[in-house]
Amino acid sequence: MSSGTVNAQEQVVLRQTFIKVEEGNNYAEDLKEKFSKFAQARIDVGYHQSGWHLWEVVGNPQAAFSHIIVEPMTLSQMEKERNWDDWRKMRSETLPSMTDNDWRTFMEDVREKRNIVAEAMFVGVKDIGKTSDVSLPDDVGVINFMKVAQGKNKTYETMELELYREGLGKNDPRSGWSLGRRIDKVGTDIYWNYFTVDWFSNYTDFVKTAASVQAWDADKNYEKMLNIRDLRESVVIRKVMMLD
Repeated sequence: MSSGTVNAQEQVVLRQTFIKVEEGNNYAEDLKEKFSKFAQARIDVGYHQSGWHLWEVVGNPQAAFSHIIVEPMTLSQMEKERNWDDWRKMRSETLPSMTDNDWRTFMEDVREKRNIVAEAMFVGVKDIGKTSDVSLPDDVGVINFMKVAQGKNKTYETMELELYREGLGKNDPRSGWSLGRRIDKVGTDIYWNYFTVDWFSNYTDFVKTAASVQAWDADKNYEKMLNIRDLRESVVIRKVMMLD
């Protein structure tokens, strides 16, 4: 869920696909065994994307989604994806044994097993690792979906970045922190338009941190942030695989 690096010469946009897997089927295994191979083949031949990152929601069966797929893409790769002829050519090169009819049958089976509940596109604003040797994204993250008041984007980003001007403290249990800005949808009715991620090396570190937090009141600076953004919800995710 971090901004990632693909090509220093091109803007990188990341697409999120939020998926709810129906109970009692093997779609989660399909993601790992079938879709990941298709994604790796696309990456290897340079089509559409520069990575494929699969995440699963942890400890929250009531969440609207159970998995997130994140795909970093350059603008030129996005243009390829919009062209149906290019897409068919890509599929024939990456899956030469699969006919159009095979693909339709496969996708019909997929649609019975899962629902795509939402899609979004974002750009990374900032990634901060606790130390220089920390590679983000880490194995576990807490995504905090934010709704920032219209016309307050710059103010909000400045406030968030000021909180981390000195980085993460020595005793901070997190391994890193990220900030992302949504770019595919705007307006007063949008549910979220920013997110932050608190990164942890493992799920146990997250649980220990959550259990040790004491009741607190916001100081004046934090109250200013609360006046321009709402925390919609927080969801814990765990890395399943990352293809680059």
